Amino acid sequence: MPGLGWEDWTVAKVDPNCLPADWGWKVTRPSGRGFDDDPVDYGASLRDHRSILIEEAPGVPLRRRKQPWHRAAPHATGGSYLPFTTEIPFGLWIFTFVPRDDEERSGRTWGQTIWSRVPAWWALGPQGRTAAALIARVEKLTWDEVLALRRSYDKAWPTDREDPAWYEAQDLAAATGRAQLKNVLIKHTEAALGRTPARVHGKRVRDSSDEQKSVCFAATALAIEDLSPGLAQRLLGPLHLALGEVYTYPVPPWADSL
Repeated sequence: MPGLGWEDWTVAKVDPNCLPADWGWKVTRPSGRGFDDDPVDYGASLRDHRSILIEEAPGVPLRRRKQPWHRAAPHATGGSYLPFTTEIPFGLWIFTFVPRDDEERSGRTWGQTIWSRVPAWWALGPQGRTAAALIARVEKLTWDEVLALRRSYDKAWPTDREDPAWYEAQDLAAATGRAQLKNVLIKHTEAALGRTPARVHGKRVRDSSDEQKSVCFAATALAIEDLSPGLAQRLLGPLHLALGEVYTYPVPPWADSL
């Protein structure tokens, strides 16, 4: 994963920048159970040192000659990039496919072996703990705070002197392999804004509104902060004026959970 600057991976006893080619990442519910129609308890499989048979349909083992990555998607990826899930909160795991010794003409069956649970914030980038805190904070915005974000955008960037920070961040993310991470953090933050109590009480946050820009610019800042701290601070300006220092927000427990 070139360009990603995580500072401490020792809990997994493996360097994620050098995961073996047949290893990958899996996201689940915080409990360890799969999302959607995946009923597997991956936490229990790790605890019991048990491989999970991959099925094509309930009770029908999947047979393939090559690793069945298509059956693990969309909540799992290979080792070269981290998976995206629209669900918050989530858990993050390192796993691999294990072939069974039962090859037939149509292929062999495969199992999933979970090797380790790692902090979920890893899937949110080098500033993942802060990104998780931002998402949690945005989810709890009152309507007064939404209005404060709207006003702070104009205060940070008056219309008569536009700051090119947004375009500079786009270029930096594209040049350093951070574009996907930037987009992931923006999607999570936009979704969090849609879950605010203000929305529940009938207030509407419009797409491309100043309040939406304020939080999405903050998400972009966290995607590139370790590459250009000064640029990140410019992007964080509207959020800082309305809600204070993002690095002081409490980190939700799911982000650090192991």
